Order: sequence, then structure tokens, then C-alpha cells
Amino acid sequence: MVKHLKENNEQESESKLDCIFDDSPLGFERATKEEHKLESQDPLEEINLGTVENRKVTYISKLLQGELKEELIRVLHDYKDCFAWDYDEMSGLDRGLVEHRLPMILGKKPVKQSPRRFAPEVIKKIKEEIERLLKAKFIRTSRYAEWISNVVPVIKKNRKLRVCIDFRDLNTTTPKDEYSMPIAETMTDAAAGNEIMSLLDGYSGYNQIYIAANDVSKTTFRCPGALGIYEWVMMSFGLKNAGATYQRAMNLIFHDLIGKFVQVYIDDIIVGSKQKEDHLCHLKFFFERMRKHGLKMNPLKCVFGVTAGEFLGFVIHQKGIEVDRNKTKAIMETKPPSNKKELQSLLGKVNFLRRFISNLFGKTKVFSPLLRLKNEQEFQWNEKHQKAFEEIKEYLAHPPVLAPLSKGKQLKLYILASDSTIAGMLAQDDDNGIERVIYYLSRMLIGEETRYTPLEKLCLSLYVACTKLKYYLRLCDVVIFCRSNVIKYMLCKPVLHSRVGKWALAFTEFSITFWPLKATKVQVIADFLADHSKETEEVIYLTTKPWELFFDGSKHELGTGIGLLIISPERIPTKLSFKTNTGYSNNETEYQTLISGLEILKELGAKNVVIRGDSQLVIKQLTQEYKCLNEKLLEFKTRAVQLLNAFDIVELQHVSRHENTVANELAQAASGYKVSKKCLESLIHTKNELICRLESLSVNSTSQLDWRSKLVEYLQNPNLKVERKIKLQALNYVLLNNELYKRGFDGVLFKCLGSHESYIAMTEIHEGICVAHQAGEKMKWTLSRKGFYWPTMIKDCIEFARSCDECQRHGPIQRVPASELHSIIKPWPFRGWAIDIIGQIHPPSSKNHKYILVAINYFTKWVEAIPLKEVEQKDIIDFVEDHIITRFGIPQTITTDQGTVFTGRKIAQYAQSRGIKLITSTPYYAQANGQVEAANKVVIGLIKKHISSKPRNWHETLIQVLWAYRNSPRDATKTTPYKLVYGHEAILPIDINLQSIHIQKQNDLPIDDYWNLMYDELVSLEEERLIALQNLVQQKERVEKTYNKKVKARRFRVGDLVLKMILPMDQKSRCLGKWSYNWEGPFIIEQVYSKNAYIIKEINSNVCKIMNGKYLKCFHKRIE
Repeated sequence: MVKHLKENNEQESESKLDCIFDDSPLGFERATKEEHKLESQDPLEEINLGTVENRKVTYISKLLQGELKEELIRVLHDYKDCFAWDYDEMSGLDRGLVEHRLPMILGKKPVKQSPRRFAPEVIKKIKEEIERLLKAKFIRTSRYAEWISNVVPVIKKNRKLRVCIDFRDLNTTTPKDEYSMPIAETMTDAAAGNEIMSLLDGYSGYNQIYIAANDVSKTTFRCPGALGIYEWVMMSFGLKNAGATYQRAMNLIFHDLIGKFVQVYIDDIIVGSKQKEDHLCHLKFFFERMRKHGLKMNPLKCVFGVTAGEFLGFVIHQKGIEVDRNKTKAIMETKPPSNKKELQSLLGKVNFLRRFISNLFGKTKVFSPLLRLKNEQEFQWNEKHQKAFEEIKEYLAHPPVLAPLSKGKQLKLYILASDSTIAGMLAQDDDNGIERVIYYLSRMLIGEETRYTPLEKLCLSLYVACTKLKYYLRLCDVVIFCRSNVIKYMLCKPVLHSRVGKWALAFTEFSITFWPLKATKVQVIADFLADHSKETEEVIYLTTKPWELFFDGSKHELGTGIGLLIISPERIPTKLSFKTNTGYSNNETEYQTLISGLEILKELGAKNVVIRGDSQLVIKQLTQEYKCLNEKLLEFKTRAVQLLNAFDIVELQHVSRHENTVANELAQAASGYKVSKKCLESLIHTKNELICRLESLSVNSTSQLDWRSKLVEYLQNPNLKVERKIKLQALNYVLLNNELYKRGFDGVLFKCLGSHESYIAMTEIHEGICVAHQAGEKMKWTLSRKGFYWPTMIKDCIEFARSCDECQRHGPIQRVPASELHSIIKPWPFRGWAIDIIGQIHPPSSKNHKYILVAINYFTKWVEAIPLKEVEQKDIIDFVEDHIITRFGIPQTITTDQGTVFTGRKIAQYAQSRGIKLITSTPYYAQANGQVEAANKVVIGLIKKHISSKPRNWHETLIQVLWAYRNSPRDATKTTPYKLVYGHEAILPIDINLQSIHIQKQNDLPIDDYWNLMYDELVSLEEERLIALQNLVQQKERVEKTYNKKVKARRFRVGDLVLKMILPMDQKSRCLGKWSYNWEGPFIIEQVYSKNAYIIKEINSNVCKIMNGKYLKCFHKRIE
């Protein structure tokens, strides 16, 4: 009883000491029997390698029998010098092999930590540890040290104390050693599958490596009291890069054995053999290498000849990899979290086992809102969280056994995606043909990934799986199992770009093929699919339900008709029938019908389409089974191919006339050939022809003489009389198989093209498949590389590229000014004002003001401003009346922007009644009203500096801001607005507080002198204003000169076609979204104003707009 009380008192006293408590042992400590780090799952038997008096113990498996056990014990006796039971048996590794270095980052200075105080009981224990370290020759005394660190005593579970050093300051000045560490997962896979194995642990691993002689002094540490200062001779725990140094040593020693039958992760080593007969030989190889380099193992932490053991946190054996029951037990016994920190700890434990858990993030996504809670928010654990927690526990109660990778065999990668998660499973058939799991993978979708299309999510799932599992996939052929063919989806893209291009490029290093995901009888596969069945239902529907298009054309003497049947994924049919150009042939009509249907599908947003038609010619030409030789049909085919490339998945099918009955009847009804009353009742008639909206190519083959004809005639018959110029040109041409070729300077032949062929070539190069809408010079270079030529090649290419509608609409926005700056100078006070509105302001003022109405006089720079709750025409009229007219008189002009409150009917009537001329600037052209824009900037800046921490009081500081502005000199006039208005400077608080000379003398002046001085000041006011005007003119000239240097003139005339920039106030296409045009139009110039302003009108409308030339550019119409 007394002894028990004494132990309790000692524990209580130790708990009050300045120490850290830790349960894990350290390398240089002598382990007691209950502290053995035995990692075997087999029952163990103790083997004595010493004498009866001096026992030297290690462990082997009890399951070993007969000769193998005896041979193993004999081997351990033969190599017992490879173990160390005490520190004096450790010689350390040769410095020539490895030593730990501590380089310094340039500019860092040594640090001496301040001494720490410890209780007498702790000092006594520290002294015992220091004596042990000195005896083991791990440390030595130090003198005149520049670096000094402090001791951090750590008390273990068995109440023993170990000495750690606070190396944080030293570690921050040491650069990181970038030596690559082994990948734990691949090492675990490599260690599994062995019939027998031995697990070893380095004895005081780090303390077997010397520190470089020049760096020993940097490890100096101070002991409390009179114990003194010491430095480490051997590498210590806590030093930066210690793990990398030890791994480098292990790799140098066992470099040719690692990967064969040895796996090394720092000081954890496993020697495994596929067959028991080879294990003794492998151990001998291993021990011989240890003996050669003097490496020592800790026999109390080694086990030999076991069938299963723990390695890097997992249990490995011949059948595969299992979860350590101690880790699942820690999760099973965890109570429901009560705060965010406990939840993070729980998820950290679960995440360590992520490889074994199917759809982990799908099971834990319910916890995401709790992880995003802020400190002040309440943590609430409810039923859905508890249910998810119980499901994880239930899953981990019987976790799967994962199979190790078998090289050379085919891998199977299953991928799935849901709205919020993606998942994968890597599997492989074993020797019995049974499919076994190697790795489970899952991830949450974040940010814009949640807005990907279902197919893009599947592609992302494949990309993440290939990136994460690349160490597995590079070794074998891989079959991708998925509900949709993601590989076909990516490869069917006409141009690989953006994220899809990035993913497709990443897959090139793997050998992968696709196989559709069908029903399976394998239980692990079925479980994986069941985990995602609810989440992937929508994906299955979206990726397997295409739009269907049936098309047919009919040509008759009464007309030409088009018939279309469109069936949506919901199986809703839509029938279209209309007449088209009667000049088309039968095949051209079929192509025109298909093009019309594709345009409609494109507008409907279809991505997956199946096209069925009874025209064998059209279908076979589009599938490249037939070659298109007719020039007119080639034009239609080019347009059709462009539209087909706009869809993600396209399937073309040729069907019989019987299967295309509905489209056939619709076409015949439109052409007038055969009209069925029943058919007409279900039609949707369209009066306007879709052909007017198409961009079909139209080349007039008879408009001009072919430039090649004279050269061909001369080369065929050189005796013809032709111009001398033709004869000279013919020297560079040759006729082969009735085709004209131009001979290059290096002898290369270029095929000569006529006007029609050249147009088709430019179309294909600029707008066809796998092209980039290149500029004219690049088009010419590409055509030359392809071996084509015609005389006006560079000119035609430039003109073709310039007239491309898509290039013009998506063209870059020019930021350089389009016209010179024209300054507004009002040479007399208050004749011209500029007005603008600041707002809407957030937060509003305490009185709910949301706007500031600002006016500035052009000459004096005098500013008036008031806060407003709402801005209406009445407020503008009251402001002009109260703050401008009644104070300074009726102005000549007022300049505003084109806001409705400034251009309304009431404002116009008021201005007319007062004789005021209203001037409005063009939209988004701040230079036209730049004076008030500059004033707005100054007012906003001053308010920001005055409101401090009370942003809702900005309306109260507005008067102070105006006062400060009026009494500050302006750069343009070199004087203050107040002086230009009143003729003298204002009396400021500083004059009163510091008693300026003006204030001191004003009461001493006689009345006559005072009046004379005031009169002189008023007389000089005119001169002041003239000087201000001169300064103003000079400042405007400087600004104009600087601005006009950047001008790139852009002028238009009445009748010119132009494109207008899509400004922020304009409505962009919701369908195109991010890919909207930068320019819209074309418009026609209706009227030209001065200073680069124009009135433009839409071609098919009477709507007119006033626009500055800065936002216009010339529209080049293609001449076909």
C-alpha cells in the first residue's frame, strides 16, 4: 500500500514537470521486454544467440518446422555480429560511404537559444541520459559554439526520460535535401506475395551515421544547471534531412538487392522470398552486405521466417495486403466527434486507409459542411452524420484484402463519376482467373469541375486515376471499363484543346483500350458499382440517349422541298417541312436538307446525334467511303463537315426509303409532288428558307478566264504564237498528266490551282478540319508546304483571312485610341459644367443614400456634389437650379453621358426653358466627359480617406471633402478653385490655430488700408484668371500631345459596313457564354459627326445607335 502511494506521488510530481509526454520509443533507448516493436502476425519463439550468462535474444516464427528452422537458427548464429545488443557493439558506418551534412542557406546567421529552466527532478534525469550518450560516444563536450540549441526532455509511457534537442532554428537555415524517397504504396505491393519473410529494424538507426566534421559544432546543445554544453558526433533525431541521409545509405548498401528480395524504407527492412527454399540464401546475401559495411540491426525488433507481418502500417502476406486491425480498432472505438478538430482527426485516420475503401469521398462527403465551419459557428453532429459514420465502421469491420500487382498481366481500370465525386478501381485477374482489387480511388469534384458535362467528368475520372496510379499502369496493358467510351469521345474531337487536350495528351504514355461496362458476377466489382449506382444513374441516361435526325430531299417540276424528322432524347418527335432553292440538283438538295437539320440540332444544343438518311451518296461521302469529285457537291460537303465537327458524338447511318418514310413524305409535301392531308396536319411550316442563313461556298466557275489556260496551251504546243511574257513564264512550269506544275527554285514541283480550286484550298486551310483560322501569310506558307501554287497566292490568302466572318467577330479588341483628343476649354467661369453620377454605392449611408451627383465647372474646377437616395430627372433639375443657376448663373452648356436621367424629356424641356445646351458623350468613351470623371476619382479617393472605420457615414464627410477639394490647387490652373471664384484665399482652421500673419495683422490695419488691399485683390482677380487660363491651355496641350502619339486613326464614311464592339452594357449570347463574339454586326454608317462620332444602323432594321469610332472597325465582306 505504501509503495503504491509512493508511485502515485512520483507520477503526480512528474506530471508537474516541464516535460513533453510521449509513448513511442526512440532509437538509442534500451527497450524492455514489453516495448519490443514486434511486427509479426505469427506466434513467435525466442532464440538465444549468446550464452546462458550473457543472453542475446532475437525472435523467429513458431510455425517453422524441421530442417528449415534448424538452418535458420544456424544462419543467425553465424551472423550474430550483424546485430547490436548494446551501444558499444556499434562501430558506425564508414564516412566514405555516407555522412550527414548541414549546409547553410546564404545570408543566415547562427542562433543561440535562450537558456531554459527545469525542475531539479528533471535535471537529475537529464544528467543520467547525458552520461549514457557520452558513454555510447554519440555526443562530446563543446567549446566556443556559435550555434546553441536547448534540451527538450520527453517522458515516455514507462516514466523514463529521453533527451530531444530543439533544432528548429538550425533546420530553418538548412536547405532541403531533394533525395527522392521510395513510394510507400509500391513498396507495400512489392513486399506482398511472399511465402516467407523476415522483418528487420536498424539499431539506433540514425546514430550509426557520423555527422560531417565541419558541421558537428552546429549541433551544439545546452544542458541545464552545471551539466555543460555538448555536440552530436552521430546523426541525431530531429535534424533536417536525417531521413534522406539514412535512406541514401541504405540504397548504397543494398542497391542491387532492393527490388529483388529486399525492400527498405529508412530503417524498416523486409527480406521476402517467393519460396521457402530460397529464404536462407537471401538472408545470407543480406547479412554479408551488412557485415561488409558494419551496419547493425536491433535483434529485439527483428523477426525471422514469418508468413505475415506489418510493414509501413499494413499487414502483408502471400495473399495480398490487409488493414492492420489496430488501426481499424482505433476508428471503431472512436466516439462521435464533438468539434471540428476531432472530426479532422477521425477523417485523417480514415483517409490513411483510403486505398481499401470503395468510394471513400462519396461516403464522407456528408462531413464537408462541418469541415468548412468557421470558429464562431456551432458544430452540430446530427443523424445523417452518425449514419455515415456507422456505414464507415460497418465497412471497416470486414475490409477487403487487396492483391499485389502481378507484372505482365493485363490490368482492369473501372471508372465512374457522379455529380460531386469521381471514383476508380484497379483490378487484376489472379492465377485462378478470379478478379481481385489492387487499389480503390475516389476524389471530390471541386470548383468548376462540378459544372463539367457527364462525359467530361468521366474523362476527368480517367485522368485522375492514370495520374495517381501511373506507377502501376506503366507496367502493363490496361483495359478501361466505363459506361461510355471516353477514349472515343476525346479522339473524336476535331481539335484537342483546353482540358480535354491535356487529358488526352497524358494518356499517350499508357497502353489503354476501352471495354463497355456490363453486368458482372464478380462480387468486388458489383460492390464497387453498387456504391455508385444512385449517383451514376443520370450519367447513364445522358450518355446513352442521342438526338436522332431523319432527313430527305425531294425535287419536282413544281419545286424543291426539304423534310426533317428530329427526335429528342425524351423521344419527342418534331417534323419540319419547307421549300428551298429550285436550282439545286437531287444530290445538292439532299446535302442542303442535311445541313439544315444539323443547324437546327446545333441551335438546340445537341451534343450526341445519330443521323439517318436514304441518300447513299451523301452518307458514304461523309464517311469517306466515297470520294467527292463534283465541285458543287464539295462545297456542300465542306459545310456539312464543319457542322458535324460541332458535335461531340456523331453516328451516320444509311437506311432504306421504307425506314425513312416520314422524312420522305415531308419533303414531297413541301415540293408539291404529293401532299397528304394527314401529313400536312402534323407539319410545322417555315416560310423563310434556312438557306439564307447558311454559309455555303459559292464559286462562279465561269466568271473569269483561268490563268493556267495559256500556259497549258503553249506547253502542249510550243509552236503556237504567244506573247513573249508567256514564253518566259513557261520556263518555270511543267505539264505532267495534263496537270500544270510550277518548278520551285530547288526543283520541287507545286501543283497549279485555278480560281475555283484555290478558293476551296483556302477554305479548307482556313476554316476546315484541324486548322486554326490562321492569318494570310501563314495560310500561304501552309499551302506552299502542301505543294500548291497560283500567282496571286499571298494577296488572295490575306484577303480571304481578312474577310473571314468568324475571325472578324472574334478579333482582338484594339485598346489604342482611334482619334485625336480634343480638349474642352471654357475661357470664362461658370459657362460650362459637366455632370455625372457616382454609384450605386455599397454600403449605402446611414440615411440610405446610394448615389452622389457631381458637377464641375470647366474653368475654375469648382465642384458641387450632393448625396441622393434615388436618381430621377426631378433630382437633376433641382440640383442644377439650386447649386448651379442660383449660385453662379445660367451656364451655356452642360455635358453628361447618355444615361436616361440626363437625356429624358423633362431634362430636355428644362434645358430649353433656361436656354442651356445639353451635350452628351458617346457610350463608354470617358474622354468626352473626362473632366467630371477625373473629379469623381478625386472625390471617391478623399471620401475613402475620411470615413475611417465608419463607412456608412460617408454622406456626412461629403461637405468636408468638397471644402478640401475647393481649397487645393489644381494641376491645370496652378491655383485653387476657391481663389478663382472669390478672388482671394479662404481662411482655414490652420490660419486660426497657428495665428498666421494674415490673421495677426488684419485687426491692426486701418480701415482705409484694409479696403484698398481688398480692392486691389479684386482688381488682380482678372489677371489671376488670365494666368489660370494660360496654364489651363498649356496643360491641355501637353495632355493632347502625349495622347495623340498613341492614336491609330480610324475613319469611316457614310455607307461603310462596320462591326461594333460588344460593350459591357450589351447583351451577350447565353448559348455561347464564354465563347461569345467580341464584335457584332455588320452595321452601316448612316451619318458622320465631328470628333469621330457616328450614327450606325443595323442592316435589316431601322434601329440606330450613336457610337464613337473607337468601338468600330471595318467589316470586310468576302467576295466569293
